[in-house]
Amino acid sequence: MPSWNIHAAHVERLLRESDPRELGIRDVNVFLFGNFAPDVYVGYLVGDVSHTLRYCDTHVTAPHAIPLPGASEFWDDYVAPGILEGGVDDLTLGVWCHLVADRSYNALVRAFNAAHDIPAGTTTRIRKQKDFAHFGTLLAPTLHVETTPALLSSCERFGPYEINPEDARKAVAAAERLLGETAEDAISGEAEELRVGPAECARDGYLLLTKGFLEAAFNAADAMIRAGLTRYVAEMLAAGFDPTAPAPARAPMRKHLKEGPPPAVLLAGNPEAASYEGRSGNA
Repeated sequence: MPSWNIHAAHVERLLRESDPRELGIRDVNVFLFGNFAPDVYVGYLVGDVSHTLRYCDTHVTAPHAIPLPGASEFWDDYVAPGILEGGVDDLTLGVWCHLVADRSYNALVRAFNAAHDIPAGTTTRIRKQKDFAHFGTLLAPTLHVETTPALLSSCERFGPYEINPEDARKAVAAAERLLGETAEDAISGEAEELRVGPAECARDGYLLLTKGFLEAAFNAADAMIRAGLTRYVAEMLAAGFDPTAPAPARAPMRKHLKEGPPPAVLLAGNPEAASYEGRSGNA
């Protein structure tokens, strides 16, 4: 999964190159948080939330070594129905953007690995994540997310599952550590077989991918995100609604999701693994 720096950089580029209202974005702060939200309960990045959820559930995907999040499925379930009712909130739009980015980057990494005969596995995943983190620090977005009443209200009403207020505050605090050119590296651990040594940093600090690959991936994801938000605005207008008006409150459409233990328990044995019985999907 791309680092939060990369997700924030995508938001920053959208705001730099377009009027947010042209993309259906009303509250930039809530939209930015939505671009982080699917990772809040996964256990990797926000280490002190109340519980964890399976990556497969938060990212609408099946378990694979490099999963492909279900951005289209999320659109069909949580965005498209809202268009006919006056729109969806900025958190929901941001979550969709997150899933698009994750799917786009992971699909390209799959192709890269296949082209270079790189086997799937834990070491490959760790190197991929470290490359994402390195690329994200070079992007160094300057955006920051704040805990506002609007953000907490959107988290409480989020369609697939509730993000409770205290966990939302902890995610905002985590974002402070994970954004910017001095961002904390969230992939760490003591297991010797997972450690990547400095001698392997042979290509401008990258361990698996390349700068050119990641720059092209960034542009590809931006194009997909921009096209989807433009489509959202067009469909809102076609349905007779103002995409800049506040979205009406909608009842959450929630499924029963299996909760896991808090990350402090989940990750105590191996910070790299993030696995518990019944958990599936590797970022």
